[in-house]
Amino acid sequence: MTSILQIALLALIVVSFALIVGVPVVFASPNAWSENKGIVFSGLSLWMLLVFAVGICNSFVV
Repeated sequence: MTSILQIALLALIVVSFALIVGVPVVFASPNAWSENKGIVFSGLSLWMLLVFAVGICNSFVV
């Protein structure tokens, strides 16, 4: 269970970094929001799923 937690946490860190870099780029680019808002919302949904997964896995690791 510890390895699943570590993988989920690594994925959370990678997705967080991608969103930290990607979202300001999308907002700063002209007309990019209308083209890439699906990708931003998908990244946000994945991030929220990973937050809950890390929380659930953390409750099983003692």
